[in-house]
This record gives sequence, structure tokens and C-alpha cells, in this order.
Amino acid sequence: MKFVIYNGTLKADAESNTSKVVQMLKLAFEKLGNECEVVTMAELNYQRGTVDIDDDLKPELMKMFKADGVVFATPIWWSGQSSHIQAIMERMDPIYNWAKENKHQPFYNKVFGSLISGGGDGFQKIHGNLYSFASNFGFTIVPQANVESKAQGVDEITQDDDTVDQVKNCAINMTAWARVLKEGNPAKDGRHGSVDVNED
Repeated sequence: MKFVIYNGTLKADAESNTSKVVQMLKLAFEKLGNECEVVTMAELNYQRGTVDIDDDLKPELMKMFKADGVVFATPIWWSGQSSHIQAIMERMDPIYNWAKENKHQPFYNKVFGSLISGGGDGFQKIHGNLYSFASNFGFTIVPQANVESKAQGVDEITQDDDTVDQVKNCAINMTAWARVLKEGNPAKDGRHGSVDVNED
């Protein structure tokens, strides 16, 4: 199985709690025999918007089509997802339009998870935003594939039992569900419509 984690940290990796938890999840996927790639959005030169543009982000988005599962990772930023994760969602708009026009959901049979780091409110709101987005794009939302790390600092994160358990849950469940979807291929018999109420 192949997984891609889109890291929406707003800080350099060495200072980022999000990046530390992302590396823990990557390792967990790999220990299960999977391939896992991390795309750190802050390292890319890309344009924001809802149009298809040939920049650093486009080939990274295209990796979703070959992956079995995708994770969006973000810090809590004023109770919402980071601007980098919001940018991914916006840039995927042409894919959504193509799927609607062609009545084919390219992300059927692929699983989705979310990883959120930070303190205070925001975990459930962000999971809800990301899950609604992913479901509308055809991803399968996996049970307990939502990592919520309140720990701060590298040492605290790696020794935080809650974070470690959630990382394990996410990697194991995403792997299990991705395998079931690949073998069962529900996309073959599923309806490839959209959620738009004005769809013909």
C-alpha cells in the first residue's frame, strides 16, 4: 500500500509539533510494510486559487491518484486548519469539477485520514471540515484515522501515550481499510455522481 501525508505545518520542521507527529505516522505506516511519502507544503512554491496551474503543487497533488490513502496534517490555527491545507482543498477544485462533469470519482477506493496538532479548541471542527471535503471527493473516511496530538515539543510528543496510540490506530486502520477497498473494488459498482443538488 502507498500513502501520502500532506504536511501543512506553518513552521520549519525542526520547530514544528505537526512535523514530529507526521514523522511518527510515516514510521508507523512503514512498519506495517507500506510506502509513505511526506509532502511538506511550506517547501513548495505554489500559487493559491481554484484553477489548474503548472507549479510545484500540481505534481504533488497528482500523487493522490496513485496512492491508496491520503492524510492531511495541520496545526490548529485560530481554531481552523492551516493556510497550506486550505490551499490544497482549493487547488483540488478542478478535480471535483472534472469528476462531476465526467461522472467518475477518481478517489473512490482510496482512504482518508487527518492529523491535527495543537492545544485548545479546534480538533473536532477541523476533522469535520476535512472529512466533509474528503467525502465529497469520494474518499472513504476510516474509523479512528484522526490523530489529535495536544502534546507540545519533541520530547513530550514522543512520550505522550495518547499521541502514540492514535498514530497506531490511524496507520493500522487506514492500512486495513485500504486493503479491503483495493480487493473489493466498490468503485466498480458504486454510483459516480456528485453531491450537487442541481446536478442533472
